[in-house]
Amino acid sequence: MKTMKKILIPTDFSACAKTAETYGMELAKQIKAELVFLHIIITPVNWSKLTKEQENLFPETKENISKAKKELNTLLEMAEKSGVKATKLLVFNSGNEKIQKFIESEKIDIVVMGSHGQYGFKEHMLGTNTYSVLRRAEIPVIVVKEDNVKTAVKNLIFATNFKEETGSSFSQIEKLAEELGAKLHILFVNTPTYFMETNDILSVGQSYLNEFGNYNYDITIIDAFKEERGILQFAEKLDADGIAVITFGKSDLMQYFSPSITENLIAMSELPVISIRKSKK
Repeated sequence: MKTMKKILIPTDFSACAKTAETYGMELAKQIKAELVFLHIIITPVNWSKLTKEQENLFPETKENISKAKKELNTLLEMAEKSGVKATKLLVFNSGNEKIQKFIESEKIDIVVMGSHGQYGFKEHMLGTNTYSVLRRAEIPVIVVKEDNVKTAVKNLIFATNFKEETGSSFSQIEKLAEELGAKLHILFVNTPTYFMETNDILSVGQSYLNEFGNYNYDITIIDAFKEERGILQFAEKLDADGIAVITFGKSDLMQYFSPSITENLIAMSELPVISIRKSKK
């Protein structure tokens, strides 16, 4: 698996975006990656077709573009001072531009996005784009809360159901933990809905890890009514620095780790949440 060398940070320059910018810079320093700062401006017309004179017909948009250029340049300067290579993307569109497009065109390896407070995620700066990235990106998407205090990842929880089809996605999480120098803690939340006996969980889990993992891991089992509740309990007990989950896409019928569980974790936890969509492979 290739080294993770390019991090995309979509930003609207708000407080929660600033948190993602800071986190992304620290991450880039740690894994020696390049940053790409993306800002999307909604324009009333196709801006690229306008002459300089025609641009003057839209003074508010012109001012917003000017401010965005300054903000992006400031981010590049900050990255340079931190010893991190960075580039910028300022995109004009009528509201149809999707972040997924830039993940592919820029060959991005990780996305870092900001999120507001406990119940603010659904009104996140990028709206449906955020949900789209979580459901479609087959690379790690790290969502960081506005008041996040974690900058280094030493203890990372991987919550899993040990389904064989998530194996290649687990390899990405293991690779990220390896590059971060983080200890990966394997967690199975045993719920009434998907109840399994302990011996069965350990047997299935060990087979999964033997097939897809490169290292030896202990498996922690927590009984809880809901997956999110068990994950958060373990995170608090461990004083974890992040939570990693594999998110099933919207069209998948398997709902153990559905998009809603990932989004609930983001809303309920103060920790950075690393989501990887189940690979199609």
